[in-house]
Amino acid sequence: METKIPDKERSVKKEDSLTNLIGDFGKWQLIVLGTVSLVKLNTGWVQLAILFLTPNLTFRCISLPNSTVDVQNSTCYEGCLKYEYDTSPFDNTIVSEWDLVCERRWLASFTQTMLQAGILVGSSIFGFFSDRYGRKITFLVAVTTVVIIGMGVPFSPNYTVFTVLRTLQGAATAGTMVVSFVIIMESVGPRYREMAGCLYQLPFIIGHISMTLFAFYFRSWNSYMLAMAIPTLVYLGYFLVLSETPRWLVSVGRVDDATRVVTKAARMNNLPTEKIKETLTQLSQDLQANSDKPKLNYTAIFQRGLLLKTVCCCFIWLVTGVSYFGFNQYISQTSPDPFISVALAGVIQIPSNIGSIWLIKILGRRFTLSASCILGGVFVIILHFVPNVFAATLTLGSLGVSCAAICAFTMYIYTSELYPTVVRNMGMGACSTTMRIGSMVAPFISNTSATIPWLPTAVFGLAPIAAGLVCLLLPETKGRNLPDSIEDIRNED
Repeated sequence: METKIPDKERSVKKEDSLTNLIGDFGKWQLIVLGTVSLVKLNTGWVQLAILFLTPNLTFRCISLPNSTVDVQNSTCYEGCLKYEYDTSPFDNTIVSEWDLVCERRWLASFTQTMLQAGILVGSSIFGFFSDRYGRKITFLVAVTTVVIIGMGVPFSPNYTVFTVLRTLQGAATAGTMVVSFVIIMESVGPRYREMAGCLYQLPFIIGHISMTLFAFYFRSWNSYMLAMAIPTLVYLGYFLVLSETPRWLVSVGRVDDATRVVTKAARMNNLPTEKIKETLTQLSQDLQANSDKPKLNYTAIFQRGLLLKTVCCCFIWLVTGVSYFGFNQYISQTSPDPFISVALAGVIQIPSNIGSIWLIKILGRRFTLSASCILGGVFVIILHFVPNVFAATLTLGSLGVSCAAICAFTMYIYTSELYPTVVRNMGMGACSTTMRIGSMVAPFISNTSATIPWLPTAVFGLAPIAAGLVCLLLPETKGRNLPDSIEDIRNED
């Protein structure tokens, strides 16, 4: 008598078979994690460089048609022809370089908005190309572009060229972010996915902290940007060491290529290499039978079984973008010592990141995400009511950033587990796109602190609380195997 295996059970079997071939986490996965995650150093430098590019400066008009006016510091006068700046503790910034004050003040926020717009577009484009053409080739194109554009930014002759190059830099950086995370998530087994996902974010935090050192020792904006661009040359080494993920190779039927990668991984992890090709062939046939062909596009993430997840994830990512990037900039602009404030905001994220491994493993993804969002919002709201004392504001601000960081760490892992292999990069790309929309708005919200003091804390406080509540609509993915097809998702529902 023939026994019919339920689709859900077959999905678990498929996942277990691939994991059994290469192991959950061994020497091969450690090398993948250690090398690929290094790209996050540059991600931190690119996205947070604005903290030292556009500080609040004291300026003074030194050329007015009406010379009888008693000119005051940091006061705008109609018809002013020339400004002088107190750039301390910097030598010069893009604000003093291109007179981004008074009627041109909005341009300081606009350049960061365009960077995030580049990341927005890049997330979607590189996410799509990665699912269609492979993780490896897409990643290599992205890192090569990052190196080239990064070297050009410090030599920008004017504001327009600077902003255009930063936009392109953002798009390329998005490619490295989206693809690198999926490479790691598809390389480790379920038992170590939480650990790998959180450790993957550590270089971003190191980039956040080390950026302070670059700014401290290179006080001119162009030398500061060049100093952060030079280390990215090491990324060209990915051409020598990076391999395609076996999961993607199997999903598109490239069994021979997958066999070579899996055999290498199994040997490095001291696992048996017998019958690898036979096993992968069967896995590929199962995937082909259950996959939604012809090739999927972004409409797939709005199909039955994925619609609610996509809407909820996009909203949470949107709020995370507003909260994390906006509040980081808000702290740097309102602090009397930006070097200390930015560095501490980065340092406090290290225990948050490591703690996230325990939280999401023990308490689950949904609870950790919801609680950290709500708690972060509460810290920010309290900040509005405490006395304006540096120690108090720095503590509450750092705690708010720390909670936002936990949200971001958890959301990366959570989202990758909610989407099946066939649309995982597109799902991550779409969610990352909404995060960029939030981060595009964030600089303008932060800059309202001088005119509408309550607005930044209201937005950065209430939005995360709403996101925490929306998170409760999503299913828990702790301990579940990565789904491969949309049919797997529907069977789970």
